[in-house]
Amino acid sequence: MNDRKRWAFTLLVLFALALTLGTFVQQAEAAKPKYQWRMAQVHPVDSDFDIRAKEFARKVFERTDGQIKIDVFSGGVLGDWTETFEMLMRGTIELNVAQANSNFDPKLNLAYYFPYVVKDIEEAKEAYGPDGWAFDIIKDLWATHNIKALAVLPIGMSGVSLSKKPDNYADPTVNKGMKVRVMPIKPCEATYEALGYIPTPIPYAEAYSAIQTGIADGQMGGPPFQAWQFKDVNKVWIQYNDYFESWWFSINMDVWNKLTPEEQEIIQQAANEESLIRWDNVAKEDEEYRQKLHNEYDWEIVILTPEELENCAKVVRQKVWPKMEELVGKDIMERVYEGSGVPRQ
Repeated sequence: MNDRKRWAFTLLVLFALALTLGTFVQQAEAAKPKYQWRMAQVHPVDSDFDIRAKEFARKVFERTDGQIKIDVFSGGVLGDWTETFEMLMRGTIELNVAQANSNFDPKLNLAYYFPYVVKDIEEAKEAYGPDGWAFDIIKDLWATHNIKALAVLPIGMSGVSLSKKPDNYADPTVNKGMKVRVMPIKPCEATYEALGYIPTPIPYAEAYSAIQTGIADGQMGGPPFQAWQFKDVNKVWIQYNDYFESWWFSINMDVWNKLTPEEQEIIQQAANEESLIRWDNVAKEDEEYRQKLHNEYDWEIVILTPEELENCAKVVRQKVWPKMEELVGKDIMERVYEGSGVPRQ
């Protein structure tokens, strides 16, 4: 082979390699996601909330043909729910599964702790579902903090765990003479005072030792699965349904606004689907934990009758809702009265 032919052959080989490399680069670029986001999720790995978050991410990835990839960070590795709320607001992370942080805005108590705005899970689903009156208000409130609320992941209906059952537990006008650890926020203190207890604000991390040492006789702040954490130091669960605990699929508003309508629809639909699974499971989950406490630890489980529940709600609304109006403002409170159908008292 002479020099000219050798050079021609070399050029052909190099050209073929260049074409192959160009094709490879194009394929790699096509396979690379358009967006890669982080989602914070503080519940433990393999919990239902971890599963729902990862299923949400999977659906978005598949339905966008791999163009939106969401990495789920569970177990609080990116921070607790108060920290991740601020991170989401500022755009440090793109997505979150968490409660609303009322420290940033007292109006967000409607999405955090608002006593007897609903009395049971059926009312909660109607109010906090995608077409619900409470969801409509909360969506507007989140938007003021640069956050798009996508859908609710219901936790359950709250109650109180105690060392013993008080007399007249269903009569809020009777002083129970028992100290209850409450979340260190004013609405919780006012609610349990209205129910006849001595509210004792204590951070959750210190609640177990407070009950163990007698500083408190019990604790509130969540549904029966939270009482399970106190199975060794309490013996009674009373289902007061004083509030509905809600966590939320949410996305940074700036990130949301950059998406196409088609991408927004995919994300919203995936959030709605995972939310619906939680709505279908939450009542069963509450009952499972009540039964576990009763069967495995011999707890007494107290379920208020509809009449007793209505009476507790009525008293708490009379005493606490005027204080809630001071927190959330008259305009929000008017929407609460209208949406809930509760007349001003």
